Amino acid sequence: MTSPAIYRRVVRRETHSSRSGIAIALAVLLIVVFAWFGMESVLAALGQPALLVSPKDAAVAVLGAVSGPVGLLTAGGAVVAVIGLVLIVVSLAPGRKGRRGSVSERTASVVDDRVIAQSVAQTGAYAGDIDPDQVKVTVGKRTVDVDVTPTSGRTADVRSIEEAVNDELKSYDYSPSLRSRVRVSEKGTLS
Repeated sequence: MTSPAIYRRVVRRETHSSRSGIAIALAVLLIVVFAWFGMESVLAALGQPALLVSPKDAAVAVLGAVSGPVGLLTAGGAVVAVIGLVLIVVSLAPGRKGRRGSVSERTASVVDDRVIAQSVAQTGAYAGDIDPDQVKVTVGKRTVDVDVTPTSGRTADVRSIEEAVNDELKSYDYSPSLRSRVRVSEKGTLS
């Protein structure tokens, strides 16, 4: 028999992305660097010319960098710090797919944000008595942005659209929950 804890785990796996792509890219980069360093070391031990830089010349250059221009050292340090900061943020921040999940005692469900956007667009179009093509919906992490372009010469009832969209979003039992922002364009469209 399955339990809600297993459902929560399954929903989390379906709504969050893994870090395997970044980990593989970093591993390949490190493998290439170490393979190059190993090749240079073997060539230096055999007395052959270096492919790019010999290990001895690289060590001398790194140790001699202290006497280099301060601006160049600062720029190099800043680049390394930014790369490190980006890697730390990517490793600690939760990756999110465009999906939401819901767990109950007997079932779990996952819905794509595009499905939510389509449903909210239809609800807003119906409530505003406008063509569905005139409603653009964007689903973010916690917000749903509804952009309405009314037909020229007609005004869209913003209040009824907001109420309908909010009622639609309240009927969803997905995590994280959503709140709406409805904006009506100043410009109209021809129908």
